[in-house]
Amino acid sequence: MKPIRLFFYVLLIFYHVVLIAFALNLNDSVAQNLIDSASTVVIFTLVGFALFLVVFGLAWFDRRRYQSKIDKLKAEKNEIKAQVYDMKRREDEIDQEIQSFESSLDAEEKPTDEPSDTDQKRLT
Repeated sequence: MKPIRLFFYVLLIFYHVVLIAFALNLNDSVAQNLIDSASTVVIFTLVGFALFLVVFGLAWFDRRRYQSKIDKLKAEKNEIKAQVYDMKRREDEIDQEIQSFESSLDAEEKPTDEPSDTDQKRLT
């Protein structure tokens, strides 16, 4: 679509350059002919307006197409963010379970102040 749009941009610029050059080199006889046949001016104006509408329509169509692609990528990005968040939350839950398990093991391994059976045997 880009080469077509570029072609219409060039065509529109060329059209306006020709009209401006024509208007700057306007002599009395050509001006009198334009006044006598105003339909020619209307035709030139309508052709310029039609070219402008074609260029505008192509640009709007391209923008809409790219905007839909951007919206799809944003939705995919949000989905990936949600998956990463869920994975991080699950990782935190696992870390908490491991810490609670480690703390329960540490509590079981703590030595008590009461003498054990082996200490009793040494005393005797």
